[in-house]
Amino acid sequence: MKNQEETSQEPQKPAQQSYKLRIRHPSGAEFEAEGPAEFILKEKEGFLSALNSQPAPAQAKMAENQAEKPDWSALAEMRNGLTILKNKHPQLKCPEAALIIMAAERQLAGTQEVSAISLSKAVKASGYAPERLDRVLTKAMREGLIKASGAKRNRYYYITDRGLERAWLDARKLQ
Repeated sequence: MKNQEETSQEPQKPAQQSYKLRIRHPSGAEFEAEGPAEFILKEKEGFLSALNSQPAPAQAKMAENQAEKPDWSALAEMRNGLTILKNKHPQLKCPEAALIIMAAERQLAGTQEVSAISLSKAVKASGYAPERLDRVLTKAMREGLIKASGAKRNRYYYITDRGLERAWLDARKLQ
């Protein structure tokens, strides 16, 4: 019996410890490795050196976005103190038109706030007929695209950064 027990017990190899590493770079590139520490370190260095040898994607993306930004002066114009859209677009509804007008006002005139009365006049002069602007803009306020302050005739609307992004997307579709 001893012979059988001795043969079945072979010296076991020490288990090598396994590690796991995940990296997400701001450019969107991801790295994942699993195994011994030396292997992971070697692969990580290769990944980071490959990222550093490429042009910075964030800078390339910003330059690309600069080229894609809508031409606000081609979409809107200042007339009688109001920023109005030059053309009424069939696929554009009243809330989107108001958002684009607010974005164009911010880009062309440099004003952060638009009074409710002037925004209503600008939307109407652009060819849209909102019954009540506050009701038209309720969904945009819930989504955080615009903010409002004041009450009744002293109401002002502010476009948020998120609203500016949405307006840029809508305006790019129109060009």
